[in-house]
Amino acid sequence: MLDRSGSISSSELTQLKTAATDFVNALGLSTTGIHGGQSSFATLGTLDQQLTDSSAALNAAIAALTSGGFTNLKAGIDLASAELVSVRDRDDGTSPDKMIIITDGHPNRPLPSDTADDAAKASADAAKAAGTEVFVVGVGSDVNQAYLETVANNAAHYFSVTSYGGLQATLA
Repeated sequence: MLDRSGSISSSELTQLKTAATDFVNALGLSTTGIHGGQSSFATLGTLDQQLTDSSAALNAAIAALTSGGFTNLKAGIDLASAELVSVRDRDDGTSPDKMIIITDGHPNRPLPSDTADDAAKASADAAKAAGTEVFVVGVGSDVNQAYLETVANNAAHYFSVTSYGGLQATLA
């Protein structure tokens, strides 16, 4: 799940897309193996790619991202969670659900903005209760690490990078 809010510059978005594409390629998506999907969030969330075994389809969704707007982490989590319980998700016990959130900001949507972080955490807690393992990568020096660690399964599921330039190495 990728943050595409307005705080991300065009050069940072390019770095985010490169890191996400490399990550998808390293996953080795396949018909009988790993599947991947992608949601993103700004003022609204979007399901950019349903769960698929096609790296090309997932990479095309990543390439199409544009940035702008506010930070609605809750919407991104809700879309990803819905996809992980959809008919496209395999319930075979060998494909555990994992959500990876990459963000540089503080949730400020849905309104009222002073409770947006609580709303996002509640959505993350619901995803974790449903069995999804949640990882978070906080980018930059302005993230609230303590908060994002509560969104993740635990502090060990939180990763920090100083800039989008370092994202590729962290995802590897």
